Amino acid sequence: MKKLLLIIGFVCFQSFSAQSIMDFDLKNVELQGMKPATIDKEMKDIGITKIPFVTSDPDIISKIEGPETAATIKNFYTFTYNNPKGDDGGVMVYEFKTKPDLEVFLAKNFEQSNARILVKGLFCINIWSDYSLYVKGKESSEDHLNKLEKYYVNLGAKRVKLQEMQPIDATDQ
Repeated sequence: MKKLLLIIGFVCFQSFSAQSIMDFDLKNVELQGMKPATIDKEMKDIGITKIPFVTSDPDIISKIEGPETAATIKNFYTFTYNNPKGDDGGVMVYEFKTKPDLEVFLAKNFEQSNARILVKGLFCINIWSDYSLYVKGKESSEDHLNKLEKYYVNLGAKRVKLQEMQPIDATDQ
């Protein structure tokens, strides 16, 4: 009987401590110069119907990340911002099925000046900003990245350093 109660208690604890992808929802975050993205034809073609958008549908995820990576993702979340000039930014959160799946995904990605990657458990949080306005006293792409990173660090995520992209040797071509 004690073992049964222990098992039930452990399962209850696990379900309470299990993290949901919606725990990473951008709540009340504003990126100066940007608004939540309007759904355009490209997004509709992928299957994105609203912002924020959450799915566990492998067909939709494969249109975003490709079928091989989609097979390793349990849930996907995005909140995208844009402006009339075509600048965009936001977050994509991937919940992977296993730790090795997450590690393979991270190994395939490279550092980029307009993006940062954070991790918490089986969640990979990709923040980016292509905001091109550089006016004194106004937020820049770097300010957006700092704001988004701080938001997710406050939720317990940690920034990870990805491999550096190697320059292409023109003599090899």
